[in-house]
Amino acid sequence: MTAEEKRTEAIWTYMISKERIFRRLVDRGIVSQDNVEYFLNLMYDVIDLDKIPGARITPLGEKMRSPDPCVNPYVSLTDIAKEKGTAAPGYLIQSWLRSSNTTDYLRCWEKKNNLKFWEDECDELIKKVHSTSLTLTPTLWITSTSAIGIKTSRGKGGGTKAHPEIAMMFRAWLFPEFMMELVRFYRMYQHDG
Repeated sequence: MTAEEKRTEAIWTYMISKERIFRRLVDRGIVSQDNVEYFLNLMYDVIDLDKIPGARITPLGEKMRSPDPCVNPYVSLTDIAKEKGTAAPGYLIQSWLRSSNTTDYLRCWEKKNNLKFWEDECDELIKKVHSTSLTLTPTLWITSTSAIGIKTSRGKGGGTKAHPEIAMMFRAWLFPEFMMELVRFYRMYQHDG
């Protein structure tokens, strides 16, 4: 299947899922069939491809779909933080790491995906961070727990990168509108299943 065929399929899948929602609204008596036809015509006229998952393939999507094992699927947290318009992306990443939800998520991810994860050391590190003024940095997280979900590098082109499942969590923490889209997508997926 070509990239254009994939985008077309994504658009039609999106529109069909919207039609299912409208059908449910008619069945429940919330809207009339005439209103549904008006809204469907309006949706086809003003369809926003940027809001349809899969309609536009992002650079991350290209990396994730690449059959080439040499393509690095890790996503730059530094670049995501820069999207917020900050001059100090490292500070945003450290702020994110301060959250107990973040460390709990990272611990779960590592336990599931990293056979060499040091869970006892992770527990000690989290206790230390919450009981003292110790700042949790990506490097400290990696060296203390043998984590593989986050990587750091220095120099030109350096920064903090993470597995896409971790990067999505960071983006959702940083951008509430992205979190809302994730929740909506999940709800749509849940109701269609």
